[in-house]
Amino acid sequence: MSTQDRATEDEETAPLSDVGLTPASTRGHTPREVMVRKLCDIVVLPAARLTANERSFVADIMLQTLDKVEEDIRLEVARRIARVAEPMIRRVEPIPEALLIECARLGKTAHREMIARRLDLTASLADVVLEYNEPDVAKLLLRRDEFQFSPTAIDLLVSRSTSDQEIQALLLRRRELEPAHGFMMFWWVGGEARRRILTRFALDRAIIQDAMQDLYARVFRGDGADPFVKEILIMLDRRHRPRGVNGEPVNMDVVIKTLIAARKYPAQEIIHAAGMIAGVSRELTARILRDPGVEPFAVMCKSLGMPRSEFFAIVSRKDAENPLSPERAEETLGVFDSMARDYARAVLRYWDWDGNPRIARITRLLGLDEDVAV
Repeated sequence: MSTQDRATEDEETAPLSDVGLTPASTRGHTPREVMVRKLCDIVVLPAARLTANERSFVADIMLQTLDKVEEDIRLEVARRIARVAEPMIRRVEPIPEALLIECARLGKTAHREMIARRLDLTASLADVVLEYNEPDVAKLLLRRDEFQFSPTAIDLLVSRSTSDQEIQALLLRRRELEPAHGFMMFWWVGGEARRRILTRFALDRAIIQDAMQDLYARVFRGDGADPFVKEILIMLDRRHRPRGVNGEPVNMDVVIKTLIAARKYPAQEIIHAAGMIAGVSRELTARILRDPGVEPFAVMCKSLGMPRSEFFAIVSRKDAENPLSPERAEETLGVFDSMARDYARAVLRYWDWDGNPRIARITRLLGLDEDVAV
């Protein structure tokens, strides 16, 4: 037998007291305490000393025994196990995903933080970690580029971003974010983020408009039109024609006068008239007119084809309910200039698109979150 083989055999047959575990001398401790400590010694042995089946068997005994000892002994065991468990949870050990999911659900915030740092993190594991409304853990996940969030996770994160600027900024970096997410976030982010959203999610509806063009005559000139198809075609309209409160076409002079009045004093009747002109709901019109940032107002004016000079004159007026400084008026003009008219119309439709399943889901999440007030 070689020297190396003899050394290996000696290590495998050495008593536990010879490998740095619980010492043989246990005077002053009850047999129950000694047994718990010895079980703890065994369950943390390296894989070379203990098979998975043997470790599970010892763990079962230990779980039953821990329930029968004093609290200080349980705390001592927990601290010792934690020293072994922490590096395992952090590192890419061959831990089944099911066990990590159980750890996330049964553990504390610290456990979920460690899981969020794992290099082999998957979308399904991230979904479980996000079930708990822990902003710091969410930010850890958002900084990770090695995996993609599921659509459900992105919806949840968007709903939790209303009052957290850091989560907003991290979300806007994610490639999983889609136009519906961005246009929802638009309402609670700052001016710089709003401009970034409008730039990032720019879209051209020409392809889908051309594909649907032949349906307009069939739906709007025929009888018994499918109301759902009609709703979608209205959403895709190529050029919105401003209408008055009785449905009559109105010219740009009327549009301008109405929106000047709306900026000056957004009373209910003015909101109704502005909504008819813009072709959107009264609720959306009220939100646009009362938004302190005025960027939504720029989107609405651009969608109506308002001349640039007239828009700037409106937002520069000092008799508005919330007048803008010259600097803010210039910034808002920049938003107006950055959009094509059809794209501005698309944004307006997204804001008014109650039937969109993704928007509806985020809206429900916002309604269920008692800590959020939008």
